[in-house]
Amino acid sequence: MPSGKAWSGTLPASTNQDTGATPAGKVRVASINLVNFGSSSATVNVYISTNSSPTDGDLLERKSLTIASGGVFIRTGEILGSGERIVLFANSNSIAGRVTYFEENA
Repeated sequence: MPSGKAWSGTLPASTNQDTGATPAGKVRVASINLVNFGSSSATVNVYISTNSSPTDGDLLERKSLTIASGGVFIRTGEILGSGERIVLFANSNSIAGRVTYFEENA
């Protein structure tokens, strides 16, 4: 069962970043780590969705998150079922991130 890094890099500005779907018959426990390396605050949306183009109903938090310059967002223990994925969105290209997971049979 694969486990490890699902995605890492710098988020593109104003574009959804799909970190990959959980395979059929599997479940994942994921961690999301984001840091703002820019000189000003940035706004981020984190989704758990079955689609790479999520809707507001898929938001992990009720509203957009603001990450201050030099600030971090860390979320651990997010459970994803078969077909679910984490999708990240930032309003600037100053957010670096890493999504990791443990995967096992559902």
